[in-house]
Amino acid sequence: MLCFRHAWLIAVIGTFALSPAVAHSWYPISCCSDEDCRELAEDKGEVVTETAAGWRLWDGRLVPRDVVKTAPDGKFHLCERRKVILCFFAPPGSS
Repeated sequence: MLCFRHAWLIAVIGTFALSPAVAHSWYPISCCSDEDCRELAEDKGEVVTETAAGWRLWDGRLVPRDVVKTAPDGKFHLCERRKVILCFFAPPGSS
């Protein structure tokens, strides 16, 4: 019985450890602290293009270079509320 309880506890902890909220808990509180932040999905058309002025989002919005933050996981992330960009993260080494 003790082994079953340990296995159940490990399964529960593993489930929470893999949840998106835990995985992306690095978002700064000023960017909405996980509520409106997400990794961009290129396979869903969320493509980002680098321009001289900054980063152009798939929907035409431009994120100026001086507000771009470095993403610790090497991926693009967007924090927005009602289409207003709160924070934008680009992979390290991006110009």
